[in-house]
Amino acid sequence: MFGRMLKMSATDTELWLDREDEACRNGRLARLDWIATLAPKAAIWLFPGGWVAKGLFEEARYCFVYGQYIAAVALGMAYIEYTLAANFYAAGGKDKLERANITGLLREAASAGWITEEEYSDLDTGRILRNPLIHFRRPLFEDTIEYRAVSLNEQPDKILEADAQHVMRAMFRVCARQAV
Repeated sequence: MFGRMLKMSATDTELWLDREDEACRNGRLARLDWIATLAPKAAIWLFPGGWVAKGLFEEARYCFVYGQYIAAVALGMAYIEYTLAANFYAAGGKDKLERANITGLLREAASAGWITEEEYSDLDTGRILRNPLIHFRRPLFEDTIEYRAVSLNEQPDKILEADAQHVMRAMFRVCARQAV
Protein backbone atom coordinates (compact mmCIF):
# COMPACT_ATOMS: atom_id res chain seq x y z
CA MET A 1 0.00 0.00 0.00
CA PHE A 2 2.73 2.49 0.96
CA GLY A 3 4.62 1.79 -2.28
CA ARG A 4 1.44 2.46 -4.25
CA MET A 5 0.89 5.68 -2.28
CA LEU A 6 4.28 6.99 -3.40
CA LYS A 7 3.16 6.66 -7.01
CA MET A 8 -0.20 8.38 -6.48
CA SER A 9 -0.99 11.67 -8.15
CA ALA A 10 -1.97 14.73 -6.14
CA THR A 11 -5.62 14.03 -6.93
CA ASP A 12 -5.27 10.41 -5.77
CA THR A 13 -3.65 11.43 -2.52
CA GLU A 14 -6.38 13.99 -1.86
CA LEU A 15 -9.05 11.33 -2.48
CA TRP A 16 -7.24 8.89 -0.21
CA LEU A 17 -7.01 11.52 2.53
CA ASP A 18 -10.68 12.51 2.08
CA ARG A 19 -11.75 8.84 2.42
CA GLU A 20 -9.51 8.42 5.46
CA ASP A 21 -10.92 11.58 7.07
CA GLU A 22 -14.50 10.52 6.42
CA ALA A 23 -14.00 6.98 7.71
CA CYS A 24 -12.26 8.08 10.92
CA ARG A 25 -14.02 11.35 11.69
CA ASN A 26 -16.66 10.03 14.12
CA GLY A 27 -14.05 8.14 16.14
CA ARG A 28 -11.82 11.20 16.30
CA LEU A 29 -14.73 13.38 17.41
CA ALA A 30 -15.66 10.92 20.16
CA ARG A 31 -12.05 10.76 21.40
CA LEU A 32 -11.74 14.55 21.24
CA ASP A 33 -14.96 14.97 23.24
CA TRP A 34 -13.66 12.47 25.83
CA ILE A 35 -10.25 14.09 26.13
CA ALA A 36 -11.83 17.55 26.50
CA THR A 37 -13.43 16.32 29.75
CA LEU A 38 -9.93 15.78 31.17
CA ALA A 39 -8.67 19.31 30.54
CA PRO A 40 -7.84 21.32 33.66
CA LYS A 41 -10.30 24.13 34.34
CA ALA A 42 -7.60 26.76 34.67
CA ALA A 43 -6.70 29.97 32.90
CA ILE A 44 -3.05 29.00 32.38
CA TRP A 45 -1.41 25.64 31.84
CA LEU A 46 2.27 25.76 32.74
CA PHE A 47 4.91 23.50 31.23
CA PRO A 48 7.95 23.56 33.53
CA GLY A 49 9.86 21.43 31.04
CA GLY A 50 9.56 24.19 28.46
CA TRP A 51 8.88 23.84 24.77
CA VAL A 52 9.68 20.10 24.64
CA ALA A 53 7.32 19.30 27.51
CA LYS A 54 4.54 21.26 25.83
CA GLY A 55 5.28 19.49 22.55
CA LEU A 56 5.14 16.06 24.20
CA PHE A 57 1.82 16.96 25.81
CA GLU A 58 0.29 18.33 22.58
CA GLU A 59 1.51 15.46 20.42
CA ALA A 60 0.36 12.83 22.93
CA ARG A 61 -3.19 14.15 22.92
CA TYR A 62 -3.16 14.65 19.14
CA CYS A 63 -2.05 11.04 18.67
CA PHE A 64 -4.76 9.85 21.04
CA VAL A 65 -7.48 11.73 19.15
CA TYR A 66 -6.22 10.25 15.86
CA GLY A 67 -6.21 6.74 17.32
CA GLN A 68 -2.43 6.38 17.36
CA TYR A 69 -2.46 4.69 20.72
CA ILE A 70 1.12 3.42 20.92
CA ALA A 71 2.41 6.91 20.21
CA ALA A 72 -0.07 8.41 22.69
CA VAL A 73 1.16 6.09 25.46
CA ALA A 74 4.84 6.68 24.67
CA LEU A 75 4.53 10.45 24.36
CA GLY A 76 2.18 10.79 27.33
CA MET A 77 4.58 8.97 29.61
CA ALA A 78 7.51 10.96 28.18
CA TYR A 79 5.63 14.16 29.07
CA ILE A 80 5.10 12.92 32.64
CA GLU A 81 8.76 11.93 33.01
CA TYR A 82 9.97 15.20 31.51
CA THR A 83 7.70 17.27 33.74
CA LEU A 84 8.70 15.48 36.94
CA ALA A 85 12.40 15.87 36.11
CA ALA A 86 11.90 19.57 35.31
CA ASN A 87 10.08 20.12 38.61
CA PHE A 88 12.85 18.43 40.59
CA TYR A 89 15.48 20.43 38.77
CA ALA A 90 13.60 23.69 39.37
CA ALA A 91 13.20 22.85 43.07
CA GLY A 92 16.99 22.73 43.44
CA GLY A 93 19.09 20.17 45.25
CA LYS A 94 17.81 17.37 43.01
CA ASP A 95 20.42 17.55 40.24
CA LYS A 96 20.92 13.79 40.44
CA LEU A 97 17.33 13.38 39.20
CA GLU A 98 17.86 15.47 36.08
CA ARG A 99 18.60 12.31 34.07
CA ALA A 100 16.76 9.80 36.28
CA ASN A 101 14.37 7.26 34.81
CA ILE A 102 10.61 7.30 35.40
CA THR A 103 10.82 4.77 38.24
CA GLY A 104 13.23 6.93 40.23
CA LEU A 105 11.28 10.10 39.48
CA LEU A 106 8.02 8.55 40.66
CA ARG A 107 9.60 7.24 43.86
CA GLU A 108 11.16 10.62 44.61
CA ALA A 109 7.90 12.47 43.82
CA ALA A 110 6.03 10.22 46.25
CA SER A 111 8.74 10.68 48.92
CA ALA A 112 8.61 14.45 48.50
CA GLY A 113 4.81 14.42 48.86
CA TRP A 114 4.32 15.75 45.33
CA ILE A 115 2.05 12.84 44.46
CA THR A 116 -0.18 10.63 46.59
CA GLU A 117 0.27 6.87 46.87
CA GLU A 118 -2.77 6.48 44.61
CA GLU A 119 -1.23 8.80 42.02
CA TYR A 120 2.07 6.94 42.32
CA SER A 121 0.29 3.66 41.61
CA ASP A 122 -1.59 5.17 38.69
CA LEU A 123 1.55 6.68 37.14
CA ASP A 124 3.52 3.47 37.70
CA THR A 125 0.77 1.56 35.90
CA GLY A 126 1.32 3.91 32.97
CA ARG A 127 5.02 3.00 33.04
CA ILE A 128 4.14 -0.69 33.08
CA LEU A 129 1.78 -0.24 30.12
CA ARG A 130 4.38 1.77 28.19
CA ASN A 131 7.37 -0.53 28.64
CA PRO A 132 6.39 -3.43 26.35
CA LEU A 133 5.43 -0.92 23.66
CA ILE A 134 8.84 0.74 23.52
CA HIS A 135 11.16 -2.02 24.78
CA PHE A 136 11.35 -5.29 22.86
CA ARG A 137 9.82 -8.39 24.39
CA ARG A 138 10.01 -11.89 22.98
CA PRO A 139 6.81 -12.98 21.22
CA LEU A 140 3.92 -13.67 23.62
CA PHE A 141 5.86 -12.53 26.67
CA GLU A 142 3.27 -11.98 29.39
CA ASP A 143 3.16 -8.17 29.24
CA THR A 144 2.95 -7.84 25.44
CA ILE A 145 -0.19 -6.66 23.69
CA GLU A 146 -0.43 -10.00 21.88
CA TYR A 147 -0.33 -11.98 25.11
CA ARG A 148 -2.85 -9.69 26.76
CA ALA A 149 -5.15 -9.92 23.73
CA VAL A 150 -5.08 -13.73 23.80
CA SER A 151 -5.44 -14.03 27.57
CA LEU A 152 -8.23 -11.42 27.75
CA ASN A 153 -9.89 -12.57 24.51
CA GLU A 154 -9.87 -8.96 23.34
CA GLN A 155 -8.75 -7.14 20.21
CA PRO A 156 -5.29 -5.55 20.54
CA ASP A 157 -6.67 -2.17 19.40
CA LYS A 158 -9.19 -2.16 22.26
CA ILE A 159 -6.45 -2.94 24.78
CA LEU A 160 -4.21 -0.23 23.35
CA GLU A 161 -7.08 2.26 23.44
CA ALA A 162 -7.74 1.49 27.11
CA ASP A 163 -4.01 1.80 27.87
CA ALA A 164 -3.89 5.14 26.06
CA GLN A 165 -6.94 6.34 28.00
CA HIS A 166 -5.19 5.43 31.24
CA VAL A 167 -2.10 7.41 30.23
CA MET A 168 -4.17 10.37 29.01
CA ARG A 169 -5.93 10.57 32.39
CA ALA A 170 -2.56 10.44 34.17
CA MET A 171 -1.04 13.00 31.82
CA PHE A 172 -3.88 15.46 32.35
CA ARG A 173 -3.65 15.03 36.15
CA VAL A 174 0.02 15.98 35.97
CA CYS A 175 -0.88 18.91 33.73
CA ALA A 176 -3.57 20.02 36.20
CA ARG A 177 -0.95 20.20 38.95
CA GLN A 178 0.93 22.73 36.79
CA ALA A 179 -2.17 24.80 35.93
CA VAL A 180 -3.17 28.05 37.61
